[in-house]
Amino acid sequence: MSWRPGAYARDGLRVFGWLVLRAAAQAITVLLLARWLGASQYGAFVAAVAVASFFTPLASMGMAAVILGDGARTPQEIDVLLRKAVRLWLRASLAVTPIAVVAIYASLPPAAPLAALAALALAEVAAVSLVELLARVAQAKQRAGYYGAILAGLPWSRLAVLLVLAAWVEPSLDAWVLAYAVASLLYAAVIAAVILPRACPTDLTQPQYMRNPATVGRCGYKSLSAANLAREGTPFVAGALASRLQAEFNKPVLAQLGYAQVGAFGVAQRVIDLATLPLAALQEALWPRVFATPHPYARLWRTGAILLLLALTAGGGLVMAAPLLPWLLGPEYAPAAEILALLAFLPAVQWLRNLGNAYLMLRGQSQKLSLVYAAAAAAGVLLAVLLVPPHGVDGAVWAMYGGEGMAIITQGILSWIPGRKA
Repeated sequence: MSWRPGAYARDGLRVFGWLVLRAAAQAITVLLLARWLGASQYGAFVAAVAVASFFTPLASMGMAAVILGDGARTPQEIDVLLRKAVRLWLRASLAVTPIAVVAIYASLPPAAPLAALAALALAEVAAVSLVELLARVAQAKQRAGYYGAILAGLPWSRLAVLLVLAAWVEPSLDAWVLAYAVASLLYAAVIAAVILPRACPTDLTQPQYMRNPATVGRCGYKSLSAANLAREGTPFVAGALASRLQAEFNKPVLAQLGYAQVGAFGVAQRVIDLATLPLAALQEALWPRVFATPHPYARLWRTGAILLLLALTAGGGLVMAAPLLPWLLGPEYAPAAEILALLAFLPAVQWLRNLGNAYLMLRGQSQKLSLVYAAAAAAGVLLAVLLVPPHGVDGAVWAMYGGEGMAIITQGILSWIPGRKA
């Protein structure tokens, strides 16, 4: 296939445009929801979502990444892969969702009825993983606009429900949790109804399909068992689960001290995510260029230093903007300003970790990245358990920095171990 920089640029702009729309929906939702519910109820919602999100990678079984990789390499197999992946997703979701409900109920102080927690778990575990899977199908088919639109549609559907709810209902965590779940599940169902009918039957050797050459020719046939497909997705499950634990485990621990602290911490994290979206886009644009250039190390360090400077500059801007949070969200979110100032330079540290990951990949040591993720997650969880109970949100902040620091230390150790040179 010939290199077409114009098409690549157009696809990149399409995805970035949809990501901006997605971020806009998330920003508006955080602003409205935090003000509508208040710090305590908003914190209870954030904590429940955090616990449920630990199980989302288990429901997806890594199929989104498998679809993207295998489907892009063999586009004639995408529909067969999709049908098998959806079957795996369905089995895993049915098994994992009840466990997520129990985990939410057992690990958090009482805040919502069990039925509402079950609906939230179903939405966060099953619906989110299915939407990501279907979006990756569009990406594997190089339909960048569809990929971005599918991902952006989910937060916009939730925002639409929130606008209706806030206009007609008194602030209520129970009402919002149920509305959030309904919006998520309905959106996933609509996207599935649009995409799944185009999928192919798993076994094309059945007589009714063998008699239809058009079906056989369009779909092809790949003899890949469900067990092999699940095994292929295992590394992606491990990486995603480790990332979720590192970023979100502090919230159920903080919840034991009070949901208001979780709410303040969640707001600060969301502000950082939204403010550093352009930096994230630049990072994604950097990777293919690094791996394609004949001098990847020089390109990595040169461009990496520029992006690190941008991350530090963005951190300084976040520190200066932090006092605006209580003005935007109300005085009960005053602690979020301090948390935002403390977390402002976390993106710069995370960028150092990303540079280390790229360095290992260039050295032909990609298989060691799982050790990096595991070390970061273990450090983040352990530090949250040790630091949050006595120090509250300050402990949660240092647990996040500690997890990233452990990742960088692990990368340094692994880089000294001989590996295949790129």
